[in-house]
This record gives sequence, C-alpha cells and structure tokens, in this order.
Amino acid sequence: MLAGRQFHFYPALTIFAIISLGILVFLGVWQLQRLEWKQGLIEKVEARIHQPPIPLDDAVWRWRGGEDMEYMPVRVSGVYLQVGEAKIFGLLEGRAGAYIFTPLLRHESAKAESKIIYVNRGFALQSVSDSVLWSNELEMSYKSVEGLFRTAEQRPGIAGAFRPTDSPDENQWYLRDPRLFASNAGLDAPPYYIDSFAIEGAQWPKGGTTRLDFSNRHLEYALTWFGLALTLIGVWLAFSLQKTK
Repeated sequence: MLAGRQFHFYPALTIFAIISLGILVFLGVWQLQRLEWKQGLIEKVEARIHQPPIPLDDAVWRWRGGEDMEYMPVRVSGVYLQVGEAKIFGLLEGRAGAYIFTPLLRHESAKAESKIIYVNRGFALQSVSDSVLWSNELEMSYKSVEGLFRTAEQRPGIAGAFRPTDSPDENQWYLRDPRLFASNAGLDAPPYYIDSFAIEGAQWPKGGTTRLDFSNRHLEYALTWFGLALTLIGVWLAFSLQKTK
C-alpha cells in the first residue's frame, strides 16, 4: 500500500520494461565511453598539431610498433606523380568538390618501407579543371611536404549500405584508402597518407583542410538516454501502482 495505491504485477509489461531499460542504460553507458574517447581525441590533436614535424619514416616505425600516430605532424620529400592521382568526394564550407590525393615518389630514404606515399594535397571545387590542379612544374620538381599522419579509413559496418559506391573508372572515390587508389593505378602504397598543410600562395587545391574541430555532445546524448530510462521506470510504476477502491 502506498498513498492509497496497491502494487499489481504485470508480467508482460515488466519484461518489456526490463528489456527496454537495459537497452537505454546500455546506450547511456556507451555514450559515456564515447565521451571519454572524444575528449582523449581532442586533447591528443590539440597537443600534437603544434609540434614540429618529424620524419615520416620515424612516424611509420612508431606506428608499426603499435603507437597511435594519428594527426602527428610529419615531413617527407619526393616528386609528385600524376599517374594514380585520386579524387575523393567531399564538402568544404558547404561547397561540393573533391580532395586531391596524389602519389609522391620518394627517393631520398633507403629505409622507407614504401617508395610511394599518398598526399592529400587539399580540397578543390568541382569546377576546378585538372590543368589548374596540375602542371609540368609540379610533376618534375622535388617537393618537401609537411602535413599530418593519417591512416586509411575503414569501411563502415551497417552504415556502409547507405554509402555511395566508389567509381574507379571515373576516378571518383568516397573512402580515403590509398591502397584502393594505388591498386587501381597499378601502384603499391601503404595504408596511411599525409594530410598536407596549407601552402602559401596556392589556391587549388586548398591544403590545410584537415578537420580538427570535433563535435562533442556525447554527455548530452548520455543524459538523454538515462533520462528516458528514468521516464520508463516512472511509466512502469504508474501502471503497476493502481488506486485501491
């Protein structure tokens, strides 16, 4: 008896409430885990992006050893190759275009595990022609490239069913995986690449476009799920505690 109410046990309602409560609590805990991961990512990126670039080979050696090198500033030298260049669909400030991934042929380091490394030179609008993106000077000159160490994107799980399909014949890609671009061009490239820093005076492609501001609303999402769990408990109690006659 509770303030003129008596508890009545409804098996079906209780089972449904327990299952639903378990799901809501799980989602809330998952969002708290995502919050911890996102905070760690933000702290890592903020700490790294202002460090001086290290040689790419050093970053690769540490990465192969199991160290997380994502967003580490690196430097490498070589000659850009037009063969194998790939365009990955994307948006920048609400405008459609592509990120230009160009293979860089390295020849200054005997210990390099791969002579080809893809460089994301930056974003270009769809209206920008290849002649603007490319020139003989670019292909023939020796370049020193600085940027952020990035690893290849992984194909998503269930969300992958709703993702556009790559079109290698049209050089239109959606997944940032240099192994795919290289294989399509008959090249061999490792599963990592460099996001180039902005180059002064260069308009297209526009470098320095790595996303470094990460949305972090996981605490809000967690509180929402936990709030729904409490609401569910309240609804269950409202149905189970009935007024006595």
